[in-house]
Amino acid sequence: MNKRTKKTNLILEIILWVFSLVTIYPLLMILLTSFKSKGEAAYLNINIPSEWHFENYVTVLEKNFLQSLGNSVFITFLSVLLVTSLSSLFAFIIVRRDTRLCRGFYRVITMGIIAPFAALPTIRLLQTIGLYGSRVGLSLVYSALYMPFTTMLFSSFIRGIPKELDEAAVMDGAHGPGLFVKVLLPLLKPILATTGILNFMWVWNELQIPMYLLNSSSKWTLPLSVYNFYGQFSRSWNLVCADVVLVSLPVILLYIFAQKWVIDGMTAGAVKG
Repeated sequence: MNKRTKKTNLILEIILWVFSLVTIYPLLMILLTSFKSKGEAAYLNINIPSEWHFENYVTVLEKNFLQSLGNSVFITFLSVLLVTSLSSLFAFIIVRRDTRLCRGFYRVITMGIIAPFAALPTIRLLQTIGLYGSRVGLSLVYSALYMPFTTMLFSSFIRGIPKELDEAAVMDGAHGPGLFVKVLLPLLKPILATTGILNFMWVWNELQIPMYLLNSSSKWTLPLSVYNFYGQFSRSWNLVCADVVLVSLPVILLYIFAQKWVIDGMTAGAVKG
């Protein structure tokens, strides 16, 4: 390694450290502020609290947090279940049949990646089928929104699985759904983990769509509860930050423990594609 390369690597390392500090500072500020008194929290800095106020989290939990948590868990898990199961089946049919019609369907559904969310037509459709304002209706909307990208990932991964496995399974008596469940599904574990985690994070953190499609505060998700909580306690930054920490904690923990699967699944899909 010559001197020029070492100098370039050093500059890049310094730049990355600067960007890391820019990212870490607000996160650390929110975490420390959540343990401060109302007066100390108003300064919004990263100073260590003079006294740790764990009761801030108790106050947040008493403000309908658990109800919003239950709504988020239900909506997120139903959405992830729908989008992963439907996308995997759809991708399996498209890749294995490989007809002009299937390729046309694939092009149409992948166009949904760039299609924006349209609030008024969606609301009208949900009203027509009687699901407007319901958690199930919101889950169906999430499934439709995230199916294109998820289908693309599954299709890329399935193309790398030899068709000879399917032919051997057919000779052994596996057909239709049994072929998919018994033969292909066990091989899809990396991409199932990847798409499941990604969709979990997208649905869990979504704010705008529930604001349009949920017409009752009793069905609000956690991001909406943060929005409402800030409206009630906009001057109590210690409580607002405690609420943000509690809402973000599940996603942060999930990604920390599952980031290996996400990276492996994305890499495998790219190579197999």
